[in-house]
Amino acid sequence: MSKDQMKKYPPLYCLSGTVTRGIGIGKHVGTPTANLSPYDSVSSLKPDRKRLPEPGVYLSKVSVDGQTCFSITHIGPRPTLSGDGDYFNETLILDFNREIYGLPMTVKLYQFLRHTQKFDTLSLLLDQIRRDSIAARKFWGISEPRPRLSMDPGSRTVSVGGEKIELSAKEFHVLYLLFSSPGTVFTKEEIYETVWQEPANNCLHPVENTVFQIRRRLRPFTDGHDPVRTVIGYGYRFDP
Repeated sequence: MSKDQMKKYPPLYCLSGTVTRGIGIGKHVGTPTANLSPYDSVSSLKPDRKRLPEPGVYLSKVSVDGQTCFSITHIGPRPTLSGDGDYFNETLILDFNREIYGLPMTVKLYQFLRHTQKFDTLSLLLDQIRRDSIAARKFWGISEPRPRLSMDPGSRTVSVGGEKIELSAKEFHVLYLLFSSPGTVFTKEEIYETVWQEPANNCLHPVENTVFQIRRRLRPFTDGHDPVRTVIGYGYRFDP
């Protein structure tokens, strides 16, 4: 976002407090959030706004430990995970992977994105979070992080740091499905039905074995980093 756009979209609210541990579901499924617990201060930066933000999801920026980052902040209840009665403040910081529990953090809310929704499954919630992240990147004018691993579907080649890696057809297609949507969790059923193009009918071993082979082939080239992460109880995601 340019300086002129920043002037056009001044923050609506400024929240500050200490980062505390939540129940850990976000970290478990690949979308860790920073939970801001009881606010030290909440201020509306526009005179026509109420003191407390309207529940929902906001495009935001955070300042923590001397660093300012783009983010998405959810204010209010979590009907998909915790019921309707509780009130939460959770921020997903884009392209950020640091331990910040116990540190003071300031969150500025810039634009209301959507109202709180209840999703039938956690996978649907994760899909929405992915769309929220895309909207935030578009708003701030930032691109997706570029993974070191590259794939060419035309020639069906995979390379890491210039080194080409041989994969079977099924291995390539499973990896490409995950690679194309970094951070998105795919269930084993979704992977099977997309790659094998037939109903899964609880036939998950081929997916598990294919992921095992992908990891085995990538491991010598990735310096110990496993780009295909297991999300226990759900499936797999690509971690750039």
